[in-house]
Amino acid sequence: MPKDVQVINRPPQWNYHMKKVGVYCRVSSNSHAQLHSLADQASGLSRFVHKQPFMEVADIFIDVARGSNAVDRQEFQRMIKSAHDGKIEYVVTKAVSRLGRSTEDVLIAIRALQEYGVEVYFEDQKFGSLNPEAELMISLYCGVAEGENKSHSDNVRWGLKRHAENGTSKLYNKPCYGYRQNDDGDLEIVENEAAVVRRVYAMYLSGMSIVKIKAALEEDGIPSPTGKDRWSKHTLEFMLTNTKYYGTAVIFKTHTPEYKAKRKVNDGEVSSYAAEGNNEPIIPEEMFNRVQEERTRRSNIEVGEDGVKRRRSTKYSAKKPE
Repeated sequence: MPKDVQVINRPPQWNYHMKKVGVYCRVSSNSHAQLHSLADQASGLSRFVHKQPFMEVADIFIDVARGSNAVDRQEFQRMIKSAHDGKIEYVVTKAVSRLGRSTEDVLIAIRALQEYGVEVYFEDQKFGSLNPEAELMISLYCGVAEGENKSHSDNVRWGLKRHAENGTSKLYNKPCYGYRQNDDGDLEIVENEAAVVRRVYAMYLSGMSIVKIKAALEEDGIPSPTGKDRWSKHTLEFMLTNTKYYGTAVIFKTHTPEYKAKRKVNDGEVSSYAAEGNNEPIIPEEMFNRVQEERTRRSNIEVGEDGVKRRRSTKYSAKKPE
């Protein structure tokens, strides 16, 4: 008699693929607080990946850099290479701002990874770079961040100006070669360095060039302000124009014309502030003024009656006019 047979089908065999994830973290400096934030980023994002089905952390990429282009950062470059080599298939980062400050910077970074089929997921904003509206969302987030950064920058500028005007700015007592701060935060003379300052001024007034002064200091084994055997021309030129040496501290000699612009010499575009009698002088003011007159005489630039700077046709001679 035929048996009643029931067919038992073979259960489906799933081929689970664990997606290899790169965790990208960035902070802008190596301060204690920033490094603590870096550790939080790395551990938090790693936990996030482990909670996702079919994902595993393949590598962690850490950059300590300001908001420069991501493609210029060392660890980001290593991440691009890992994407190229197939070592990572997906990237998780804390926020849009980790890739860059501007929309353009962020999109360049995303496209560099997408070239190898790698999507970027922003954990704070809860969207990935393959989202159809990703570019619009990135533009919005970057725009808000840019506005907040500019507002913060404006507030800092206002605070610096206010403290400069009422004489409470700590910039007035910023130490330079020849001075150090005492326990009260005031400047006091470091005599062995002050002797070098006086010597540099005297050598310059005797007719010696910056190059010859530099050579004389190095020949006598006098270390530079940074402790090096070699002196730079820029250091000596700054020394010869530093008003603190006759007791007047001037701040805002340089400024940034607008947000994110490069710092430049303040030629009167904004106010500068001078605190006379701020500190004990190393040289007399009269000596400082004579050096400035000598620098002008040696310069190959003159200012015409129209206020325009022009190059003279004659070359500087170390010989003083009779």
